[in-house]
Amino acid sequence: MKLNETLLLAGAAGALLIWLLELQRTSFAESYIYLMLCLALLFSLQFVRNRRIQREKEVSPTIKQMAADQKKKKKK
Repeated sequence: MKLNETLLLAGAAGALLIWLLELQRTSFAESYIYLMLCLALLFSLQFVRNRRIQREKEVSPTIKQMAADQKKKKKK
């Protein structure tokens, strides 16, 4: 897990905690913004994580691809 992913997760946890505390103090309508902030941070965490995983797949070939490349080299 990278630093930016950790920060997004910590921010989402903090927003959820603030939402729970505000929900006890005020009504749902007044504390709604913290719930939406938590969801936005979780969605952005998922987006960043999926983008990082996709970049890692493009950079490093899988074992099957490496084996197929070695077979092609041996045939030549």
